[in-house]
Amino acid sequence: MKNRMHACLAVLTAIAVIAGITQGGMQSVLAAGKTITKSEPVASAKITVKNTIAEDNGSVSDSSIDIKVGLGSDIDIKVDETEDENDENVDLTGEVAGISYSKLAMANVDEAVNIRESSSEDSKLVGKLYKECAGEILAKESGWTKIRTGKVTGWVKNDFLLFGADARRLADSVVEKVATSKTSCLRVRKEPNADAGIYDLLAEGDTIEVVEELDEWVSVEFADGTIGYVSKEYVDISYDIGKGETIESINAKAEAEKKAKEAAANASKQKSSDSSSKAESKDSSSKEAQTASSNASAAGYDDVTLLAALIQSEAGNECYEGQVSVGSVVVNRLHTGKYGGSLYSVIYAKGQFSPAGSGRVAQICAQGPKSSCIQAAQAALGGTSYIGGATRFRPVSSGHEGVVIGNHVFW
Repeated sequence: MKNRMHACLAVLTAIAVIAGITQGGMQSVLAAGKTITKSEPVASAKITVKNTIAEDNGSVSDSSIDIKVGLGSDIDIKVDETEDENDENVDLTGEVAGISYSKLAMANVDEAVNIRESSSEDSKLVGKLYKECAGEILAKESGWTKIRTGKVTGWVKNDFLLFGADARRLADSVVEKVATSKTSCLRVRKEPNADAGIYDLLAEGDTIEVVEELDEWVSVEFADGTIGYVSKEYVDISYDIGKGETIESINAKAEAEKKAKEAAANASKQKSSDSSSKAESKDSSSKEAQTASSNASAAGYDDVTLLAALIQSEAGNECYEGQVSVGSVVVNRLHTGKYGGSLYSVIYAKGQFSPAGSGRVAQICAQGPKSSCIQAAQAALGGTSYIGGATRFRPVSSGHEGVVIGNHVFW
């Protein structure tokens, strides 16, 4: 949070500022919105600064400071409101993803911040608010804000939140138009027709980013920039922004991932005697069964092999730095906790990496990734990064701003 007095008036964040300088019977007035410097010797002076502040909750409050200077002092006053003029131009009416801008709080963290039962660091941990996720303000106390985000309600320290104009700017930059599956097995197809190949399968409630709404189809985009299509009949279209998660949900997901990985590891040790299961089937239901089977098998591989397989499927022909950077995206996502608590869960998160859902990653795991991708995976897992904390990438041709490495842009 910005200090309202900004280090003894070095910079005043105010809607209106009036400084009255009294020297005998003479008075000067400094108007807000300008940068004015007055410096001259005076016998004595009293400076009154009135600071009218727009609060984060939409209310307005006034405060003032009196400064007295003595004989022979120099007065040097600077009023600079460039930053605040920009803030005034940010409209806090309206809403984003169902949250009013005037009640919006955004996580200002690199990974996640704790949500607690009460406004104390000693109180029970009830959830986490991840990077660039939003909450609705319910109440405020000194240094703490109570928010509702997803299925969790609790208190977060203000040091890790953005409010007002800053919150709106961040929210507007990360909000997404998404399609939410209304069925238990929604096919994400490679072309907008029912006979096209399948990238991935979405369960009921899974979401994926929308690119364009067509007549009977919706064009959607995976996190790696792959474009797919889902039937408009089986999805709801809305605007979505990241939300917090309860501790119960976090623990349940971690336990489910652990059990799934153990089951997949045991299954991968058994050799199938059914040769027909290896043959390609033209029937879509067989394709879906094969996809689910290969995805489960991938969980049986170690993290280096699994990450190397994803790197090869996404950036196999890229330079070494480009391959490491794709691995870094996965590692950065793992650190946030938003996409799951294991490398496998991050790679196989629905609507994220198309080669995972299509079975390509599992296929590369089985064949063995090439050495450059294994080296890149080891580097990324070891902390090497050319892209900072970036969690997304697209082809350079997308025109998205970010760090360009090879044929991808990362942000």
